[in-house]
Amino acid sequence: MAGPCFDAHCHLQDPRLGRRIPEVLARAREAGVTHVACCATREADWDRVLELARDHACVVPMLGLHPWFAEEAEAGWCGRLRARIGKAGIGECGLDFAPGRPGREVQEAAFLAQLELAIESDRPVAIHCVRAWGRLVQLLRATGIPAAGAMVHGFGGSPEVAAELQGLGLYLSFSGAAVRPGARRGPLGLAAAAADRLLLESDAPFGAAAGQASEDGEPATIPELVLAAARIRRADPERLAAEVHGNALRFFRRLLP
Repeated sequence: MAGPCFDAHCHLQDPRLGRRIPEVLARAREAGVTHVACCATREADWDRVLELARDHACVVPMLGLHPWFAEEAEAGWCGRLRARIGKAGIGECGLDFAPGRPGREVQEAAFLAQLELAIESDRPVAIHCVRAWGRLVQLLRATGIPAAGAMVHGFGGSPEVAAELQGLGLYLSFSGAAVRPGARRGPLGLAAAAADRLLLESDAPFGAAAGQASEDGEPATIPELVLAAARIRRADPERLAAEVHGNALRFFRRLLP
């Protein structure tokens, strides 16, 4: 498949990738992936994400507090995030109302603090959402989104939610999980995403689809994901690749050289 690709969301700082980062990024370059957005999930990740961005020109840094870790964050975390943001975006942040997750009030407070920081600093924000679509839409309608943009990563909502979020100006990003055999909402969401609001991600080391070359959902698998998305959308793969790459360049424009 001709044309460049952009991995809109992954976690290169994850210990499972460890010392393999040079190999992972080399495979990505060989596959035509020009940029990789690396998202922190907690304060302990921030230095590593910034280090990866300093060491590898293709890495786009995102710093944030994931809802899974909202309760364990130390006091003053948002002020330290504000001081560290530099040229990074905000994320991964959001809401996860699945059983066993931190309390909703704590999650919402952490999410709103980061959303407000993204709006104030005009940085793109990457949002995680599980079983909280209605509340996410309510909060976004009340606060708005940064002028730089907002994306929901690993989108797993309904076509109706997709329409609401796109109407608010958000991008929708999909990983290999959306095209796994037996996936129901993923293909529906892919089909419902507007061409100018669609992003693709590896969610490395998560997110691989069955049958992809890497079980870890490496950035190098993005071209495979483009092909799978094109089949679902009944689109020309090269045209879809160009559209998605253009969307990512537009979304991350504040963070690129």
